[in-house]
Amino acid sequence: MEVWDAYSKEFEIIEGMTLVRGEAIPDGVYHLVTDVIVRHADGSYLLMQRDVRKHFGGMWEATAGGSALKGEGPLACAIRELQEETGIKSEALTEVGRVVDDNNHSIYVEFLCVTDWPKGNILLQEGETSAYKWVTKDELVSMKKDELVTERIQKFISELKSLDISYVVGNSKFNYRVCGIMIHDDKVLAMRDERSPYYYLPGGRVQMGETAEQAVIREIQEELGVTPRMIRPLWLNQGFFTEDVDQLHYHELCVYFLLDAEGSEILEKGEKFTLQEKHHTHTFEWLAFDRLKDEYMYPIFLKTEMTNLPENFTLRMEFE
Repeated sequence: MEVWDAYSKEFEIIEGMTLVRGEAIPDGVYHLVTDVIVRHADGSYLLMQRDVRKHFGGMWEATAGGSALKGEGPLACAIRELQEETGIKSEALTEVGRVVDDNNHSIYVEFLCVTDWPKGNILLQEGETSAYKWVTKDELVSMKKDELVTERIQKFISELKSLDISYVVGNSKFNYRVCGIMIHDDKVLAMRDERSPYYYLPGGRVQMGETAEQAVIREIQEELGVTPRMIRPLWLNQGFFTEDVDQLHYHELCVYFLLDAEGSEILEKGEKFTLQEKHHTHTFEWLAFDRLKDEYMYPIFLKTEMTNLPENFTLRMEFE
C-alpha cells in the first residue's frame, strides 16, 4: 500500500490526514507529484517512451517522475524517481515551476536536471518505459502534441527560450554569460556576425539550472561543433556598457574560461572560417595578439589582458 501526504492548494501539508493510492481524494485536497526534465550538458533533452501497456502507451515523455511518498519532499521525490526511471543519479535539480491540477487533485512540481551522465547509460524500468532517445531543443520544440504526453510538458517546451538567465528592466538589461578563450600560436579565436560590427569571444548566456562550466562547453559545441577541454577559469568580469546593436544599457556578469584549442578539431578549420548557427552566420578568425590593440573588440580589457592571463580566478570590473 502506497501512502501520501495530503496537501492544501497553498502547498501546505494537512496534518493528521493520509492519502492512499487508489482511494478517492476529497475536494480541496491534493497529493504531490514531481516531474524531472533532463537536459544533457551538450544541450540535448532525454525522452522516455511509455510502455505500450500503460495509459498513453507508446508516446514519449520529456520527464521522469511520480508521486511523493509520505514524508518525502518534492526534491527528494524527484531525485528518487529520476534514478528509478532512468538510472541517472543526480542531486543537481532546479525547480522550474508548479502546476495545480484540480481534476486530478494533484500539485505537480517541475524540476530541471542538467547532467553530464553518459548518454548511453539510461536504464529502462520494467512495465514503465520501453525506449529512450536524446533530442535537440529544436527537435523537442517541433514535436507534435500527439507525440508527447502531458500539457505540462507542452507548456515547459513553449518556454524553453526563457531559460536563459537574462531579463530587461526598462532600458537596461541583465545578462549572465560565459566565454571561451582558445589560444594558438600567439593568436586568439574571435568571432563576429552579421549583427555586430565588432569582434567578441565565442560563448553565450547561462541557462537556469546550468553551471558556468556546462554552459561554456554547450555554447562552444553549438557555435563551433567541437568539444574543447576545460583548462581553468580566468575572470569573472562585471561589465557595464551600452550595446551597439540594441542600444540597451547592460549589466553583465561573464565568466571567462581558458579552453584547450590544441586538443580539439578547431585548428583544422583554418585561419578564418564561417559557420551557420540557426538563423545567424558567424565568422571566426584567429587574431594575432599584436593586432588586438587596433581591432574593434569587446570587452575592451581583453586587448591588453590576453597576453597576461591570471594564474588564479580573478574578479574584475569594466565600464565602457
